[in-house]
Amino acid sequence: MKRFPWRIVLYLVFVGYLFLDLKTCNGPLQRAISKRTDLTREAAEQHRWVALVNQEPVTGTQLDLAVARHLYQRGKDVEDVPEANLRMIRRATLQSLIDETLVRQYADGEGFHASGDEVDTFVSRWISQFSSGTELAERASKQILPDTEMRTELGRILSRKKWLERRVAPGVDVTDDEVKEWFENNRETGEGFTEPEKVHARHIFLSTVELDDETREKMIRDLYQKMVEGESSFEELAETYSEDPKTKKKGGDLKWFARDRVPEEFAEVVFAMKPGDLSKPFRTSIGWHIVEVLDHKEERPVTLDEMKSEIRHHLENERTAETVGVLMKKLRTVANIRIFPEHI
Repeated sequence: MKRFPWRIVLYLVFVGYLFLDLKTCNGPLQRAISKRTDLTREAAEQHRWVALVNQEPVTGTQLDLAVARHLYQRGKDVEDVPEANLRMIRRATLQSLIDETLVRQYADGEGFHASGDEVDTFVSRWISQFSSGTELAERASKQILPDTEMRTELGRILSRKKWLERRVAPGVDVTDDEVKEWFENNRETGEGFTEPEKVHARHIFLSTVELDDETREKMIRDLYQKMVEGESSFEELAETYSEDPKTKKKGGDLKWFARDRVPEEFAEVVFAMKPGDLSKPFRTSIGWHIVEVLDHKEERPVTLDEMKSEIRHHLENERTAETVGVLMKKLRTVANIRIFPEHI
């Protein structure tokens, strides 16, 4: 005699009860859920929440600051952006905030934090990009980073970054064979695989913006004559008379440059010269020049060894982006995320 399937019956009764409670009878479970939903909506309205991420609110103020930082990094203010574009930026920025919140929650859940030494190094590098304390203070204020919170906030950023790096590292490694394969598969395109013709030269420059052309021409020809007669060296004349502030203190040294890095009228003269040649004074649209060519390199194909580091970095960046994308999709799938579009 078969045993009565009590377990199945109980399961069906339980499912039936849930269905009736939630869909038909507005039972205690349904009322509890509705009450909790109403309370959440009221809290969102009161505190201007734009999202809930695993029951942690993301506020409108946080979104405002994140949008301001996003625009500042692109040289813009909120007032510079049309309303329709600003709405799109706010939605996109909110998704980034949700991702950052998820990463922080998981990193905190694992007890992962960057070490004090790592944070110190990270903060030092961040500070070193500024030429003065005034510039640092101005940038920090625009980035909404008060002095008292700057190290803490940068520490949080570093911790999130390192947690992500640790999680995605196994899928990012690039082998030498993969670098070689990418090089072989792409070099036929030619773009970026040829080192262009280059010249190493130095110059003396006199602008015609402030003084008339006749006066400048007389000055440059006098300097040329002093050089030819051996009265002064090229370096001495460049340091004293050249009006190119980037090169005059270096004896007029322009270092190595390709044709596309200088005006065509300047390139026509310089790239026709040979190493050791000294040009006579010549004029371009911006002023007068004397040029000495120090060295010259012909166009040539770039080798794998020269590009290996750049290719590896490119492939690692590609894989990192792909792997982070997969990881964030997984984190979002299991997360409880609720967005309040009326507050965005």
